[in-house]
Formats: sequence, structure tokens, C-alpha cells
Amino acid sequence: MLNLKAIAVAAALTLSTAGLAVAAEGSAMDALTSATTVSFKAVTAAELNPLSPGYQEVDLDSLKARIQGSPALLAQLESFGATLNDVVGITGTDATDVTILVQG
Repeated sequence: MLNLKAIAVAAALTLSTAGLAVAAEGSAMDALTSATTVSFKAVTAAELNPLSPGYQEVDLDSLKARIQGSPALLAQLESFGATLNDVVGITGTDATDVTILVQG
């Protein structure tokens, strides 16, 4: 009986953590969907510290697919001098403040 309670608690913690990850990812990805302008920023590996303010974990495959699915956004990325393989993250919380991070 004690083992079942431990499993139930572990499952609940896993589900709540997954929900938080989706919510954190969603804000920047949702902002990208409705963004009127997007900026790009070259960053180093040290700048991608998960403890930095504004950092959000994001599914890079989804981010790259979204960029690739938008010809205008892909053209902006290429004019910045980067490719999809250079994309390493995104920041932003609303449609006026979206920055795609590229390995610099």
C-alpha cells in the first residue's frame, strides 16, 4: 500500500512538472505565432545558461519546424546570416518582444 502511494505521488509530480514545461515553452512559442516583428540575436554557449533571466526551455525541433513553415521568417533568418541548424532558442512573452537565438 505504501508503494502505491509513492508511485501515485511520483506520477502526480511528473505530470505537474511536464505541465510547467509546456506552459513555459508555450509563452515564447505562442508569441512567435502572433509576432508582427521578430529579431535575431547571436549567442554563445555560455549565454544559454538555464539560470539566466528570460531563459525558457523549448523543443528546438518544434521551433525549427515553425520557422521553416514560415517563408518570411525563414528569409529573415537567412538574411541575418544563419540557418535552421544555427537556431538554439527563443525568448519573448508577447507578440512585440520575440527574439530567436542563434549560435554565434
